[in-house]
Amino acid sequence: MRVSVICGGPSAERGISLNSARSVMDHLTPLGWDVVPVYCDLDRQFYRLSPSQLYSNTPSDFDFKLAHTARPLTQAQLIATCRETDIVFPAIHGSLGEDGELQELLEAHEIPFVGSPSKSCRLMFDKAIANKHMAMHGFATLPNCRVDQTDAPMERLRKIGEFFAQHHIKKAVVKPAAGGSSLGVASVTTPDEAAARAADIFDQHHGDQALVEPYCEGREFTVVVLQNDAGEPVALVPTEIELIGGDLFTFRHKYLPTCHVEYHCPPRFDDEIVARIQKAAEVLFSFFGMRDFSRLDGWLLDDGRVIFSDFNPISGMEQNSYLFIQGSRLGLTHGGMLRQIVGHAARRYGIDDAVNPVMKIAKPRGIRVLFGGETAERQVSLMSGTNVWLKLLHSRDYAPEPYILGPKDEVWHLPYSFTLNHTVEEILARCAEAEGIVARLKLLVPPLRQRLGLPPLAANALTSPRRMSLDQFCREAADEKSFVFIALHGGEGEDGTLQAKLDGFGIAYNGSDVDASRLCMDKNATGAVINGLKDPLLVSAQKIIVTAGQAPNAAQIWENAVATLGSPDILIKPQSDGCSAGVVRLTSARELALYLQALARGDAMLPAGTLMHQVHMIDLPSHAESFMLEPFIVTDEIHIVGLELVHKPKTGWIELTVGVMERNGHYHALSPSITVASGSVLSLEEKFQGGTGVNLTPPPATIIVARQIELIKMKIEQTAKALGIQGYARIDIFFNTKTDQSLVIEANSLPGLTPSTVIYHQALAELPPLTPQEFLSRLVEYGIERRAISSPHPLVSSGV
Repeated sequence: MRVSVICGGPSAERGISLNSARSVMDHLTPLGWDVVPVYCDLDRQFYRLSPSQLYSNTPSDFDFKLAHTARPLTQAQLIATCRETDIVFPAIHGSLGEDGELQELLEAHEIPFVGSPSKSCRLMFDKAIANKHMAMHGFATLPNCRVDQTDAPMERLRKIGEFFAQHHIKKAVVKPAAGGSSLGVASVTTPDEAAARAADIFDQHHGDQALVEPYCEGREFTVVVLQNDAGEPVALVPTEIELIGGDLFTFRHKYLPTCHVEYHCPPRFDDEIVARIQKAAEVLFSFFGMRDFSRLDGWLLDDGRVIFSDFNPISGMEQNSYLFIQGSRLGLTHGGMLRQIVGHAARRYGIDDAVNPVMKIAKPRGIRVLFGGETAERQVSLMSGTNVWLKLLHSRDYAPEPYILGPKDEVWHLPYSFTLNHTVEEILARCAEAEGIVARLKLLVPPLRQRLGLPPLAANALTSPRRMSLDQFCREAADEKSFVFIALHGGEGEDGTLQAKLDGFGIAYNGSDVDASRLCMDKNATGAVINGLKDPLLVSAQKIIVTAGQAPNAAQIWENAVATLGSPDILIKPQSDGCSAGVVRLTSARELALYLQALARGDAMLPAGTLMHQVHMIDLPSHAESFMLEPFIVTDEIHIVGLELVHKPKTGWIELTVGVMERNGHYHALSPSITVASGSVLSLEEKFQGGTGVNLTPPPATIIVARQIELIKMKIEQTAKALGIQGYARIDIFFNTKTDQSLVIEANSLPGLTPSTVIYHQALAELPPLTPQEFLSRLVEYGIERRAISSPHPLVSSGV
């Protein structure tokens, strides 16, 4: 079967749409189905992409590159492209994809597609219209007040004030009338606040209408509904959303791991309430005329009522999305869940949905993917490890299994469904509760599988995580001759500690050995090696080491740092952490004192706006003892405005990140990427959150010429060799376009491997392109080769 996947779109959710499309590509292609990606830009112009283009970069990059290198499809060409395939999978979130417009176009040309028809989408997309439609037919709803962008400010305030008074509101929620992903949602306590937040929605282009609703006192949930071959809706096991230390579920909560939210699936509601939620969701699925699949959000109020507040015709499909979490509780893999949805839609149209899956070799090599840990980078590690596991699942040669590292070197072997939780803490908490979760799923799941026409689960299908020590993990890996894929970031996973343990057991692993890992982890030592090369075109910044306990001496330290480093502003960062944890720009002794005091108190983060140039909340490292002060490098201004690249030269310095691969002592640098940050320092979101940040790969020739690209690659290879890097790494640098000098920021011996990380973009820029799965397979292959060369006869039984 051939499937067109249409992604992107004009809304702020287009980055999430790209990641949804990548999931569809990742998990349908191994079934033997051919996936054809089509991208829609901000101006609603469509482009046909190659599969490798789909994996490359963020929406801003797509829009910029396609506008300069490709022609958009005419409507006739778009229709012809869709007709080349058997069925279309709309994966656009927000306007165009969920408001019925795309569906109406497909219906007009009688093109088969997945999901609800245009009429249903129109009814569901606008929350006020959906509420009114439900209320007219006797469904419980929340009252709401709708304000328009065209309303005069005083008219908005009058409407909202009357609404507060009529319903005796003490706390309310303001949100866009249409759209999803919790964009533009805010809680308020007065009409004035509500009017201001409505104005924010309009100013930030989240829509031209806003809704004000009473704040729900209760517990939030979301439930996925599938349709069986008899056309009946089947609601899956709902997910309860527990907010910790907040009152609203935001975009950041949804798409970047944070300890401010926990998911519970099954929810902590009794079975009678779960059944009520499922029944109500199924009734609403039919009431709105939904098809194939949908996701419904709602509340279990404190008074016992169940209310549905939002309807999602096209649920997000990121790797740990609700769709896949609830599917996994049902016993379905990511591919199994998507096949259930797309296959059902195909059968509605009489299309053959037979599969021809990738077959594993007779004895695939076992791979233990280890992620988690206790560092400030543990959530990025979870994203990296989950992505590596899912990508390698579809390899012919490897059989990956997920393992999470907890406190005190405790390791858990995770069943499929326990791997998809939101944070490390959440996974560990669910492991501790596993016996009760599994027992409950054994009661809830079988009736659902029966109604969906799925075979009964095998007796051992619902299993609990298995706990072991790190030593036991290593002994088992050695006995099985398994490869360990280290997806840990920071701490013992990246400082040589784990590498030494694996070496002792004779286990093959990815990345550098003990010495290179230890060296790269210490940014001060890394800088000393680089400066020791005495190469005027390859240097590292001067550094001053400070500790949290020096907060009382902040004024003296600041005065000395400004004089010694020759910079009015200073960058502070952990000596041995990465992923932007704790990296901020400081402008005064007062800001240095605030930072050091927060560390001394053990604060987990600095709230956004604590420091002058701090746009985002900054996670602080929990175990770092030493921090470095460096001169803040003022770079040229590089922005993408509309579809045009704007470069305003200042100092000639450009921030770059470059992947490098090593095999048998030979180094090969990948294409550099220009990293464009929205603030002074590239944020955690911009590095790892799906669809955010801008990475220009390769850099435009208008900024860095071809000769300089080759020079940068040579200096990266020189750096990697000097540091003894093995397998692969990512090296961050500043490059001066006026002097050709490279200034090394840091070397990441185990760089992030999340779905949207830049090293995949660079691998795809190779000739021939390396897909993410091929790139990861190379890392495994290099690690196996190195182990075979370094210890052909390991004494695995000794454990030392």
